[in-house]
Amino acid sequence: MNKYTKPLNTTSLVNTYKAARKRLFLFDYDGTLTPIVNNPADAQPTSALLHCLQLLCKDPANTTWIISGRDQLFLDTYLGSKIPRLGLSAEHGSFMKKADIYDWTDMLKDADMSWKEKALAIFEKYTQSNPGTVIEQKKSSITWHYRNASDIQKANLSCVLMSSRVSSA
Repeated sequence: MNKYTKPLNTTSLVNTYKAARKRLFLFDYDGTLTPIVNNPADAQPTSALLHCLQLLCKDPANTTWIISGRDQLFLDTYLGSKIPRLGLSAEHGSFMKKADIYDWTDMLKDADMSWKEKALAIFEKYTQSNPGTVIEQKKSSITWHYRNASDIQKANLSCVLMSSRVSSA
């Protein structure tokens, strides 16, 4: 706690929760609902997490969303198919799926994604010279993961250089 953050008054929180006619819950996935892990595929929801989300979603006064950098397939597989009334936001809002709706809405359907080809070529160059780094491609983004780089200092420098090259491409 710092001087600006007051301790949570749980009694007040519970009373406010019970008195509310409508409640909105927005949760980030990685690092909030699941820990950050070296291999992103390992960040699957626990049964306890699924149970908590199911309880929240069962209450008709609650509107519950997961907002994630994860792709649609991951969110559907591990959350959407298991929890009725759960809203999903994939790739940081690029794709939205309202609760109990089968289809995703592509928020970037009219966006120019031609930048990805140039960025990917730059990422590939730096990946080849930094063992342990990997490129993750999604529909709306490309991510360079370097937390498992064999030489983290070199990877940090490469990240700065790569960012500059992508910005000027």
